[in-house]
Amino acid sequence: MKNKKTISALLISAALATQAVYAHPGHDHNAASADLIHLFWIAPAVIAVGFIAYKLINKNKQSKKG
Repeated sequence: MKNKKTISALLISAALATQAVYAHPGHDHNAASADLIHLFWIAPAVIAVGFIAYKLINKNKQSKKG
């Protein structure tokens, strides 16, 4: 349960932080294509995190059954 709360807190913190915090000089978040480029960049990470979470949850369910 503690891990879920920690992960939730990290995700909420990241979501609430402004985009300017993540930008470096020359990194334009106001460009027309910025959202699409960021989506292509972050999508594999979100998929990987989801897959790992799915595997861990199923692993815990299996260990409780047996």
